[in-house]
Amino acid sequence: MKPILFTIPFVNLPIHTYGVMIVIGFLLAIYIAYRQCMQIGKYANDVLDFAFWALVGGLIGARLVFIAVEWQDFFIYRPFTMIGNTGIKIPSVFALWQGGLVYWGSFLGGFIAYVIYARKRNLPLFHLADIMVLGVPLAQMFGRLGCISAGCCWGGTDFHTHGTDVVANAFYDLQFPPGSSAYESILQSASPEIHDYMLQTHLTVPLFPSQLAEAVGCALLFVVLYFIARYKRFHGQLLISYAILYSILRSTLEIFRGDLERGFVIPGWLSTSQFISVVVVAASLIAMWWLNRRAKQAVMAA
Repeated sequence: MKPILFTIPFVNLPIHTYGVMIVIGFLLAIYIAYRQCMQIGKYANDVLDFAFWALVGGLIGARLVFIAVEWQDFFIYRPFTMIGNTGIKIPSVFALWQGGLVYWGSFLGGFIAYVIYARKRNLPLFHLADIMVLGVPLAQMFGRLGCISAGCCWGGTDFHTHGTDVVANAFYDLQFPPGSSAYESILQSASPEIHDYMLQTHLTVPLFPSQLAEAVGCALLFVVLYFIARYKRFHGQLLISYAILYSILRSTLEIFRGDLERGFVIPGWLSTSQFISVVVVAASLIAMWWLNRRAKQAVMAA
């Protein structure tokens, strides 16, 4: 668990492992889409050209949703952030190196950018979307591995006590050191016993590895999408399958999350991501019915 991969000399600007992992995942997703386009002999340059707009749309969407959830932190408690040791302060909403991104916002922002891009270039919207979405789960997998390095998006406590010892309930549980988001957040709200334990061990109590669970789930989702791609019946099926399956995965894992910072629509019951997932599933089912019907009509007309 290494939150800071290295620090840029002279300006003392840290490069976070989380950000590096996101970049690796993003490039991998673009490469997978590019390879598919090379195999069918078209759209390869369009995919490469779109990469920039995917990054812009994804970052804006991810940041806007996070700011909406944590608006008090950005506009009341910590409106400005220092850039390294330069003495320059900028609005905290632009301090992306400190984290603060919501995946659903990234996906929706990137998708909106894609729709605009495809329409302007007169590209086949759903056909190319199926190509673009295949590598997305692998990008998410790297992103969640980055979450482990940053100690964010942590799971709920998963331990029992044996005398004065704190014992993990499972061998795969994770503990995070000082400097991680999990450690700093849990320490502030911990009971006196847990507070003392964390100060003595310099670790959080054992936590369910929600980040690792989602990384594994996303890897499996990639495999499922790969097989769907081989037998799909209409363009857009891969995109819709991803939206539905990831929504189910994310909503399930939200139950095991322990970070309250992710935000809730109904406190303690329905998180922001679960609410978005419900909306996405509903929209996806409608889109699946419409696209499947359109494909059948096209076959009958032929």
